[in-house]
Amino acid sequence: MPEAQTEALELKVRRLEAHIAAINDIMPSLQDLSKGSAELQQYVTDEISQYALSIRSSNLDKDQLKDFFKHPYHLYKDRKDKENEWHLAIPKFIDVQIGYLERATESHNIFLVNRYVDWLGEIPQALKQKIGMKDPLNVFVDGDLLVGKDVNKVKEKYRRFIKGEDKQGNPIIKDGSRFELLNTMIKEDGILPFAPKPIPKDLLVDRQCNFSLRDYQTEPWEELKRYSNVGLFIPPSTGKTFVGLWAATHIKPPHLVAVPTTIIAEQWKERIGLHTDLDLKSEVDVLTYYSAIKQGKKKNYNMVIIDEVHHAPSDMFSQMFQIPHKVMLGLSATPQREDGREDLIFTLTGRPVGMSWDKLKHLGIIQSPTMNVWIVKNDSERMATLAGLLSEDRKTIIFADSIEQGAAVSKRFGIPHVYGETKKKLETIQNAQTAVVSRVGDEGLSLPDIDRVIEISWLYGSRRQELQRFTRLLHGKGTEGEGHIIMTVDEYDHDRKRLFSVMDRGFKIALHREGITERVIHEGGYSAPRQRRIPRSTPRAPAVQVPKAPDYDESKYPMLKYAGIKKIVDSLNRAQKKIILFLLEPQNQNQSYPEKGLMLALGYTGAKRFRLEIYELIKAGYVKEEGKGDQKRYMQNFSKMFS
Repeated sequence: MPEAQTEALELKVRRLEAHIAAINDIMPSLQDLSKGSAELQQYVTDEISQYALSIRSSNLDKDQLKDFFKHPYHLYKDRKDKENEWHLAIPKFIDVQIGYLERATESHNIFLVNRYVDWLGEIPQALKQKIGMKDPLNVFVDGDLLVGKDVNKVKEKYRRFIKGEDKQGNPIIKDGSRFELLNTMIKEDGILPFAPKPIPKDLLVDRQCNFSLRDYQTEPWEELKRYSNVGLFIPPSTGKTFVGLWAATHIKPPHLVAVPTTIIAEQWKERIGLHTDLDLKSEVDVLTYYSAIKQGKKKNYNMVIIDEVHHAPSDMFSQMFQIPHKVMLGLSATPQREDGREDLIFTLTGRPVGMSWDKLKHLGIIQSPTMNVWIVKNDSERMATLAGLLSEDRKTIIFADSIEQGAAVSKRFGIPHVYGETKKKLETIQNAQTAVVSRVGDEGLSLPDIDRVIEISWLYGSRRQELQRFTRLLHGKGTEGEGHIIMTVDEYDHDRKRLFSVMDRGFKIALHREGITERVIHEGGYSAPRQRRIPRSTPRAPAVQVPKAPDYDESKYPMLKYAGIKKIVDSLNRAQKKIILFLLEPQNQNQSYPEKGLMLALGYTGAKRFRLEIYELIKAGYVKEEGKGDQKRYMQNFSKMFS
């Protein structure tokens, strides 16, 4: 085909893709898609027809397209699918993510839809009706009894767990069989067997807590009060920790917070001190899993919080549930496991509470960063690509599973290396503009000024690790941020399934190869890297320098009409700029702020990073320090700005 025709065809393809992207915005769900207006459907039909003609195909039946608009997805069951489990095939150009992205073809995403997905609030009601997903039986485990209006339907099936009946005819569970029965009901029959068990009123208090729950955070708190045992499964950056802090200040201590790593323990201690009046010496124990198992059984806690509870089903960590407690709260953004033991997460934690990622995105609570996948030939090119990325100064975490590789990157770029033996891990990461971090930073790391995540080594095809690392970006305030993973061709071939976890949450993936950037993966969809290369003889077009747009809304700050002030603001780093812009807001001018109040207003969780930025602004004369000791207050000093 002549080059001119090839270019024309590519333009038509791009045009069609643009129209489809516009349609995605208008029809963001399956229900909306099936109810699209006749005018819109005709528009899409015409575009597809034009595309068919452009590739010399006249075999396009427009009447068949009408049927597609009615049912733009395909439901089917594999031989291995259980009851209440289906596969859902959705064309990639439809911006919908429902369930667990199991695989992808060139044209479709294939999702696994089951009860677990439903419990996390991710299946639309219309789809549940379409697939005929049955409501679970009304059967609950209440102490050593099996109760509920459907209990007679399961007496025979669960006979091996039953030793008799009480006077009301409720089955009595055999000693030592309660956990196995719970797991069987969840795993095999899709039953949520948790009977309400309200927290006793004498355990409820109202301690100091300097924040209020958002609307969507009140449901897990109310469910916890009703059931006493709850698993909270909502995305990163949506406030799982704050629900835990709220519970800790509204239930009498003592409490235990069990976490998988010391870095998460540091963060919990920091937030408890910053937001509550709880005493870390006598009222709350923050321990790693190993320490909790060793020490926890010696005390009687009113509440146990298990953070990153998806680790709990392991043979070792499941012992945490034997620690004496009255209330249990499990927290996780990723209730998936590579060993397929998700059922145990729900069995151990209790009543699940979840909310779909799409809904939280729609509410503007979750941002939408892009994942950039860089395909390189070898480790030498990997380091060159990393160096190119680091040429732009942004708050960055570099993830390196290999300790040796992390040490080499640390030495080459003069940045801190945080791994198991590092002391003050959280503080080191908070105070560094860029740090290379091992697996100790995979989970629970919340940095409000994070702007970029780069991965240079990882745990093979682990989907959960990829989602945990990428979603560190969701904690950043005021920027969507960007993710990068630098893979060799072999790594891409063997480990790319880890990217599915990012895709099935609706994040965009951009693939970079041989100097070409191509958006070949739509939101929620995957396609293989294109093999197109730039011929060496082809001259490269000179780079066009586009002035960088300001990363703030100038209209909000009347003082920026003075060129001198604007020039100074634009010269500051991102963190300092955030502080100054806050002080330049009209309602904040000429106001004084206590240090902690200003920290909270700006979204800082760590005092040291904040103080460093403030010190630099004071030293430069842009901010004036007033008072001493705990009474430090900061306010604007414009004299130098006008000079």
